[in-house]
Amino acid sequence: TVGVLAGWQVYAGTLNTFLSRMLEGISAAASARDCNLLIACGLEQPLIPTLRPAWPTLSPEHDFVPVGPWNTSGLIVITPLSDHDPKSHYIQRLMDAGHPVVFAGVGRGAASVSLDNRGGIRQALDHLWQHGHRRIAFVAGVEGQPGDSQERLGAYLDAMRRRRQPVDPGLVAYGQFTLPGGQAAMRQILASKAPFTAVVCANDESAIGAMSALGEAGLRVPQDVAVVGFDNRFEAQLQTPPLTTVHQPIYDIGYRALELLLDRIAGHAKKDRSVYVPAALVVRESCGCAPGAAVDAAAC
Repeated sequence: TVGVLAGWQVYAGTLNTFLSRMLEGISAAASARDCNLLIACGLEQPLIPTLRPAWPTLSPEHDFVPVGPWNTSGLIVITPLSDHDPKSHYIQRLMDAGHPVVFAGVGRGAASVSLDNRGGIRQALDHLWQHGHRRIAFVAGVEGQPGDSQERLGAYLDAMRRRRQPVDPGLVAYGQFTLPGGQAAMRQILASKAPFTAVVCANDESAIGAMSALGEAGLRVPQDVAVVGFDNRFEAQLQTPPLTTVHQPIYDIGYRALELLLDRIAGHAKKDRSVYVPAALVVRESCGCAPGAAVDAAAC
């Protein structure tokens, strides 16, 4: 029996399109490998719009669920979890006690299956570079948060340094991986008055928020500012213009996380084994490509 815990809730008015694909992959692998699955989902309270993950510890911030080491052979933990988060400390104690844990997403000190974040950001910047953009802003995730947020911001900074392009501090803001956060981050970047012609966002939700803020400011996407997101969520293709983004194979990450955990339980995988899944740029129109452009950025 495998348990699944997520650092945030699956249901918040509607089904989270990122977590739902992850859980589909985990469920398919569990079915193929003939093992039982206990999934802790979590539900946002309508009148209290805060993150309320389902978690096996009693806390005013969590919805308690009976999914833990007492009734599972191992746990898949869907990140992010911050270093100062009590949930992270709880998982660390489980690992120290020897309970098999695999992170679906960037994890430290345990087996994990995650995306090649740096490769994905490099592809996004390479593509914008081909379009002639040099002043490129970045809407990051959560300040100081390890994992995807830190890796994607670090990849942006490294890539700009390699191109010998100074990064104006005014061109980096934190969007918290949310649509309202993306709006606020883009407003902050615009308020800095630092010139830019393109922006890469740490996820699609913040990119959609950034596009909204650009529209409020009277700027057109992509004519005035090109925008690239990250994750390739379903919502990306519904934007006007459709959002160019880095595809994260969320289903595959979930599937492989289940397989890796079963290997850990059987003693066939080291407790700190890391598996990286390649990223791929999905070209649409928000970057400045014509409608119907090839998915392969090099073909544009």
